[in-house]
Amino acid sequence: MTFLTVRSRYPLCVSFVALIIGLTLGHAKLIDRTLAVADKDTLKTAQEALHDQFTFQGITGSALTINHESVGYDWQHRGPNNDKEWAWFLNRHRYFEDLYCAYQTTNESAYAEKIVSILSDWLEAHPSPPSGISFSSAWRPLEVARRILESWDIVYLCLWNDPHFPEQLRKPFKASLQSHGDYLLENHAIYGNHVITEMLALLKVSILLADTKPAERWRNYALQKLEEQYDKQVYPKGAHKELSSHYQRVVSLNYQRLLVLLEHTGEAELIKKWRPKVDRLWKYFAQISKPDGCAPLNNDSDLENIAKLLPKTIPTDYEKTTSSIYFPNAGQVILRGNTSENFRKTWAFFDIGPRGTDHQHADFLHLSISHGSSNYLVDNGRYTYQPGTWRDYFKGPKAHNIIEMIGLRPKQMPKESIGPLPGTGYAESENWTAAWGEQSFQNSWGEHSASWQRTVIELTNIGLLVIDRILTFSPQQIRGYWHASPNYNWQIDAPPYQLLDGSNKLQISTCNTTGSDLNLAIVEGQMHPEVQGWHSKRFNEKKPAPTLVYQSKVDQPVVIAWLFAYDQSQAMLEAVEESTPGALKINLKNGNTTHDLWLRTATAKQAFELRF
Repeated sequence: MTFLTVRSRYPLCVSFVALIIGLTLGHAKLIDRTLAVADKDTLKTAQEALHDQFTFQGITGSALTINHESVGYDWQHRGPNNDKEWAWFLNRHRYFEDLYCAYQTTNESAYAEKIVSILSDWLEAHPSPPSGISFSSAWRPLEVARRILESWDIVYLCLWNDPHFPEQLRKPFKASLQSHGDYLLENHAIYGNHVITEMLALLKVSILLADTKPAERWRNYALQKLEEQYDKQVYPKGAHKELSSHYQRVVSLNYQRLLVLLEHTGEAELIKKWRPKVDRLWKYFAQISKPDGCAPLNNDSDLENIAKLLPKTIPTDYEKTTSSIYFPNAGQVILRGNTSENFRKTWAFFDIGPRGTDHQHADFLHLSISHGSSNYLVDNGRYTYQPGTWRDYFKGPKAHNIIEMIGLRPKQMPKESIGPLPGTGYAESENWTAAWGEQSFQNSWGEHSASWQRTVIELTNIGLLVIDRILTFSPQQIRGYWHASPNYNWQIDAPPYQLLDGSNKLQISTCNTTGSDLNLAIVEGQMHPEVQGWHSKRFNEKKPAPTLVYQSKVDQPVVIAWLFAYDQSQAMLEAVEESTPGALKINLKNGNTTHDLWLRTATAKQAFELRF
C-alpha cells in the first residue's frame, strides 16, 4: 500500500502532549469532544483515507469504484468480510474527524479537499432520504444520527467558512442536513440505545439549524423522547436495561452530551433537572468497574476502560465503589472482599438478573473474577453480530462460566425486571456476603428435568466460595466451564489447582458429593467437534484462551463446591457433605486455621443461612 507523505509545518510532539484545536466559531461547544492535534495514529488514518482505505472495527477495505465512465464510492459496500456493519460505519463519515484534525495539524489542503470530495460524492448519491424508515447502509436512522453527531457537525461548524469548502456545496449540504432532521423526526427506533442516539442528534440539528422553520418542533420532540426513553430504559440505580457495559457507555455518553447541548443553549432549569439523572448512569459505571478501570464484558460488550470516562463531578469516594453492592433490578452483584491494603484489590461479577432488553447472552449465573490487573475468570465478549458459528458461540452458554445439562434446555430469563427474579437473593454479614440464583432445565417435551442453584459467598480476606447444587432424579450429564484470559496458564495436575498470570496466581480447590472426582480438561482455540476456548476483547478480534471444562454424570442431587482464594490466602477446601436436608457442612483450611461452615442454601421454603 502506498501512502501520500504530508510534511507538517509544525513540530509533531503530539504523541506526548494533547493540544486542543482552537475553534474560532461561536458554536465551539457544539463540538462536544476534543479535536486534538493529530497524533501519529490519526495521521495514519487520515492518510489511509486520502487513498480511500478505511478501517472500521479493525477491518480495512476500500469502497472506491472505478469504471470507464467515472470514479466514485459504492456506499453499499460491506467491506472484505461482507459485513453490513462495515457499510453502516462507512456511511457515518466518522473519518471526517481524522481528516479535519490532520488538516488543522499540518495545514495541508489535501485533507480538507478529501472531506469535500467524499461529501460531494455522498450527496450526489443520496439527494434525498427515502419516504419511510429504511435500514439501508445510508439511511438506517442510527447512521443518520451518527453523521449529525460525529462528522457533519465538523463540516458545518469548522469547514463552512474554510476556503477549501466550495460555495456550490453549501446549499445541497445544508438542505441534506435539514432533511436529516426531518427524517429522524418521522423515522426513528421505538426503543433501545438507538432511539436515544437518534433523538440526541435531532436535538443537535435543531441547534445547528436554529433559524429554520422545523427547528423548534425538532427540539421539543427530541427533549420529550429523551426524557421518556430515560425513564423507560434506565433502572433506578443507573443500569441501562440492555445490561451491556458497551451500550451503557453509549447511553451514558449520549446523555452527557445532552448536558453539553443544554449548556450551549443556556437552559439552566433543564440542566438542573438532567444532571442527577446523568450522574446516576456514571455512578453505576463507577460501582461495577474492575480494579483495572475496565467494565465487565457482560452481554454484547468490548473490554473498555471506563475509569477514563467518568466525569470529574462524580466523587472518587462515591458510596460502594470499593465495597460489595447488589443491583436488584439488574440482578448484578459486585463482590469486593479483600479489605487488606497490602494486597491487590479483588472484584467479582455475578449475574443473577434478567437477560437484558437487547444484545443478550446466555450468561445467567455467570461469574467473573479479577484480582488487581489480573482478569482470571472472564466473560468472552461479543466478537461479531453476523449469524453463524461464531455468533452462536460468543453469545451462547459455552462462552460463559456456567453449567450446562447436556440435552436439556435452560429456562429463559425475562428481558427486564422490576425487582429480584424469583429464586435469587442477596445477604451480607460482618465477615461474608452472599448471592444466589436458580436455573431450571426442561427436556425436549417441555417437562422440568433438573435444576441448578449457584450460591456465591465472599468470605472476607479468604476468597470466593461457589456452591453449585444440582437437583435431579434422572441420569444427566453436567458440563461446566471456567474461562481464563488469553495467555493465562492452568495447572491442574494436582490440587490445589492454579491459574497463572505470569507470577500472579489464583489458587483453586474443589470438592463435591458425587463420590468421584470431576473429569477435567483444558481446552484452548478449539474448532471441532465444537467451538471452545476463544476470547474477544474487541469487536472483530478473537484469540485462543484456555478454558477449564469439567464434566460428570449424575442421577441424584449433588453439590460441587469451588474455593477461589485471594492473593494472601492459602485457603483450601477440605470437604463438603450433606448435613441435614438442604444443609451443607463445608470444611476449609487457611494455613494453620481450620474453618467449619454450616450452610443452608435458600429455597422457596427456607431462608439462606450461613454459620461461619
